[in-house]
Amino acid sequence: MKKETPVIILVSFSGILFLIHQYIQMQTQFNIAILDNYLDPLVLMPLILYALVWERRILLQNKNIDLPHSHILGYFILIVLIGEFIFPLISENFTTDFWDILAYACGTLTYVLMRKFPISSNSKN
Repeated sequence: MKKETPVIILVSFSGILFLIHQYIQMQTQFNIAILDNYLDPLVLMPLILYALVWERRILLQNKNIDLPHSHILGYFILIVLIGEFIFPLISENFTTDFWDILAYACGTLTYVLMRKFPISSNSKN
């Protein structure tokens, strides 16, 4: 569990940030342009990637499963294709924004980096 602690913190922070932003944006009608445009793509990738890990751990009954880098890259490409190319073709409510791709990439990179840095414990066992 200690190895996964940074990822859990990232996912929890991403989820809370997403919910707070949605509340502020939808309920109070208070808009901050840069957050309205890029926060959702930024926090989406850590949430989706950890949800995939969680789902695989449950279905395959192996709590040590983690996503390989090739799968992470594949999911990044899939989300970019769906969010930035397919959705704009289907609906006029969506637009292609290449800065969103950078936000998806930053979220993905943050997830990958957080997996690399376990929190060390000072206690002696």
